[in-house]
Amino acid sequence: MPDIFERIRQDHDAARQLVDEIESTTERAGKKRDELFETFKIELWAHNRVEEATFYARLESKGEDEESLEAKNEHHMLNSLIEELDTMPKDNVEWSQKFHAFAELLSHHMEEEEEEFFDLGRQVFSSSETEILGKEFDSRKDAVKSAIAPVE
Repeated sequence: MPDIFERIRQDHDAARQLVDEIESTTERAGKKRDELFETFKIELWAHNRVEEATFYARLESKGEDEESLEAKNEHHMLNSLIEELDTMPKDNVEWSQKFHAFAELLSHHMEEEEEEFFDLGRQVFSSSETEILGKEFDSRKDAVKSAIAPVE
């Protein structure tokens, strides 16, 4: 079973792949772009919420409030941009440019987590805590995704 660091990195890698797929679409592929973005949006919202409830909440419990608050603020900014992108028509250059700017912010955030926050987590969590957090992350993410997925 992957620990919390592996689970977060797996989600980051999946997000990077979806970003690449979305950015490779053209304005003429509005329907395909919309489908990819819908999947991406749900995955990212679920990831952010569960990461805050598991990884960042545990960092806070260990006295690492400053780092946790920084990451939560970045999540808030990313989620705001996702909501804005979600309301825009996806078959135009404006959407493409805004998504690209969003993707750059997301990439910076993920790199910072993987390079700085993971190191901090490894300093303050025991190996058994990281395994428990990984399991908790998985179970909560499945529940959140089910709760926020559109009803068909």
